This record gives sequence, C-alpha cells and structure tokens, in this order.
Amino acid sequence: MRLTRRHVLGAGALSVVAIASGQRAHAIPASSFPGDIDAHSHVWSKDLKRYPLGPWAKPADMQPASFSAEEFLAIARASGVDRAVLIQHAPLHGYDNSYVLDTAKKYPGVFSVVAMIDERLPRLSERLDNLAQQGARGIRIVPTKHADRTPNADPPKWLEAPGMVALWEHAARRGVAICPLVTADFLPTLDSMCEKHPETICVIDHVGHIAGDKPDTVAALVRLARHRSVYVKVSGFYKFADRKPPYDDLLPMIRTVVDAFGPERLMWGSDCPYQLNDGNTYADAINLIRTGISDLSQNDRRAILRDTAARVFF
Repeated sequence: MRLTRRHVLGAGALSVVAIASGQRAHAIPASSFPGDIDAHSHVWSKDLKRYPLGPWAKPADMQPASFSAEEFLAIARASGVDRAVLIQHAPLHGYDNSYVLDTAKKYPGVFSVVAMIDERLPRLSERLDNLAQQGARGIRIVPTKHADRTPNADPPKWLEAPGMVALWEHAARRGVAICPLVTADFLPTLDSMCEKHPETICVIDHVGHIAGDKPDTVAALVRLARHRSVYVKVSGFYKFADRKPPYDDLLPMIRTVVDAFGPERLMWGSDCPYQLNDGNTYADAINLIRTGISDLSQNDRRAILRDTAARVFF
C-alpha cells in the first residue's frame, strides 16, 4: 500500500505537536504506518551548538550541510516510505548518538536507531542498556580505530578484543542487533564471530560490499547464510558496479543473495543522503526492489521493503 496524503498528515501531526511542546508524544501503533521501511539512512543537524561535531570533523565535512530528519521524511514519504532506521554517522559525531536518539523520541514509531558505542570503556553492559532504553535497536561496528575512523588494517583480529566479545554477548541478551559496516575482506572473520555467538542478531550493511564480478566475495557473504541470526541490507546501490540507475547490472548479485538468505532475512535501505548524488534518486533505489527484480512475489517484496526491518528494528 502506498502512503496517502491523509496518512502523511495524520501520522505527522502528533509528532509536530510533540516537537512544538517539547514533550514526547504517545507512541503510534505500527498499524498506523502502512508504507515501507527504509532500513538505512543517515541524518544530521546544522545546529552545531546543540549537536557539535567530533573534534576530528569540520563543518565542510557535512555534505550536504544539512540533512535533518524532516528533510529525509519529505523525500521518503514521497516514495511511500513512512518509517526508517537511522544509522549513527560516526564521521561527524563518533559515539555521540544524541541527534538520532532525540529524533526517535520526537517521532515515536517512525524511527528506530542504530547507535555506536565504544566497547573499550568500562560499564559496557550499562551503557548498552541505556542506549536500548533510549530507542537504539542496533549497534553499528566498524573495523576502524574508533571514532576518528582510522582504518584497522588487520581484518582477522578486529573482533577479538574482550570488549567486542562482551558487546556481542550482551547484545544477544538485550535483543539488540550488531550491525557491521565492512568490506568483503572482513566477512570471513565475521563468519567466525557469528558461529561463536549464534544468538546475536547480526545485520550486515550494504550487501557486505561484495562485487558481482568477484565470486570469492559473493561466496564469503553466501557462507554467512547458514547462521540463522544473520540478516543483510540490500542497500547503497549507488556505490556498486556502474553506479547508475536502474541498477540492472546488480540483478544477478542480488538474486544470489535472495536465494541464499531468503527475503525474510533481507531488508532494503537507501543510504541517504548519499544515494541522492550523481543522478541517483530515492525512487531509483526503492524501485529496484519494487519493480526491478521481476520474479519476486508480492510477499517477497513486502518482506524486503517492510516486514524484515519491522521485525528486527521495530
């Protein structure tokens, strides 16, 4: 079902009142959201006094200068998307999840959050509990030397730190997803971690950055399908292959992933605002799932575009 003007205005009105009054509105039931879910978008605010950048970042790094929740919603709702998973944007804010958490509070039921946490610091379980209580349903992990984004050049060891192991264990107890942003060369180590922690939900961003013309990368991702708690985001189409819509060149790769994981373990994401560059549009991204893969059933499409993300993140 596509979102109608009545749904947009009705679902948004309560949130607008909450923002204006400075109070949190009552939660809106899931049945109030008939549209699809974007499982992967970034947002940030130009209000740098309230949401300061990390010391490594500068305003010129904000491209675009503003991509607020309101700006995202205007784009998403026009394509029949009425909920989204907001991903903490470490290049700007590191472990300071304030803006995405505040946004989820302002728009109850509309946004879920994938936050970031420094697993090296003490009281990890308490900090994870606190994030979950504020609306975080996932924790993003990246093989970098933490908030400054310096790459970790040792793929076999990035998940072996005691804090990372503790994070996976407590995330399983809390029902919080671990969401790795990795390139394909990190997938074998991720495979080993998933085998050790079968109860931990793991949601891999951007199809693991595999490449259709590199069968070893595809095989590395497909191998992870044997872990029943592993999910994959089919997202970030603008960065693959020829990087141009309608992304027909991605169809064999995506079909392989669908066959391996099944639609019930896949979720679509735009990767806004980065999807909105070089002639790529929001509609281009979602249409690959809605109409581009011709042999998907309506139930398959509904799983990828809504049901999987709803089950994991909402």
